[in-house]
Amino acid sequence: MTRQYDRRKVTLKDVAAQVGVSHTTVSNAYIRPGQLSAALREKILAAAQELGYTGPDPAAKQLATGRAGALGFLFSEDLPYAFTDPAILSVLNGVARSCDDLETDLALISAGSNLRNRAAPVSLGNAAVDGYILYSVAPDSRCVLMAQQRNVPLVVVDQPRLDGVPYVGIDDRGSAYRAAKTLLDLGHRHFGILSLKTAHDGYFGPLTAKRRANIAHSTIAMRLEGYLLALREAKIAPEDVPAWEIPINSEDMGAEGVRHLLNRAQRPTAILAMSDRVAIGAMQTIRALGLNIPQDVSIFGFDDIPAAEGADLSTIRQPHERKGTEAVRLLGAASGSENVILDTELVLRGSIGPAAT
Repeated sequence: MTRQYDRRKVTLKDVAAQVGVSHTTVSNAYIRPGQLSAALREKILAAAQELGYTGPDPAAKQLATGRAGALGFLFSEDLPYAFTDPAILSVLNGVARSCDDLETDLALISAGSNLRNRAAPVSLGNAAVDGYILYSVAPDSRCVLMAQQRNVPLVVVDQPRLDGVPYVGIDDRGSAYRAAKTLLDLGHRHFGILSLKTAHDGYFGPLTAKRRANIAHSTIAMRLEGYLLALREAKIAPEDVPAWEIPINSEDMGAEGVRHLLNRAQRPTAILAMSDRVAIGAMQTIRALGLNIPQDVSIFGFDDIPAAEGADLSTIRQPHERKGTEAVRLLGAASGSENVILDTELVLRGSIGPAAT
């Protein structure tokens, strides 16, 4: 049981006096344990627990060791979203596994929360971290500049591409091209595209020519470019391909967005969705409208999240977990600006079939 000596904060010196050692020895028990015998360290930690001492101040510890003992994971969406999106969870799993191997902690930091509340308890300005992983952050986000100003190592996963900063990603354009080419080879000539957001403005509607020309997210721009390149090669003009932009990567948004693509005089026989979650939601609406998959409408996703197999969804498999492990590796490397482009895989399932004749 912890003994309550008084209301003042217990300090490192109190523990030193209790054990009869110097305060430096107590400090070493926390930040340089290898310099003490196991018995002495155990004695110090037991005394600290008895007195209610919780350990050195994080800032002081960082000054003493030159390390904070944690990595920061910065992402664009609000914090709750990170725990609902399978792709982010897979990346985080890779990061967490690597952090565990390195015996370092992980701090999750939402760019959205930081921009709304600069006084957040854990923010870009005060997080004690040894480096940042920037995961799919919009290039125009102030958080990118804020992270760069921290003067700690950075690694980018997916976006934005920053000069001199290591990068981990995939060939989004080439992968999207393969998806569209697969449907073209099945005879499809009437397409629709379900696009993820091109800007952080909450827009839900047609992906107009103006919005296509001003896409802030490079991953979205590259996927759209890959789709349209394949279609142009088949003599299908981009302006003849309806695209609907949704603000949130979710099943509900996919279900709503696909209604607008199907409510056309020339209904698409093939849908290219920029994520599996969007595709799975779209499949629910397609069936609710009395249409069959793939006889009436084929649909192709992107990601290969766990739910894609159960939905029998054809998709592009990308190595989310490995993105996380590679990002941590690059943070610890001394190679400077190494870029890692990971392979993707075409996964063909029952959601696609020949175009109806």
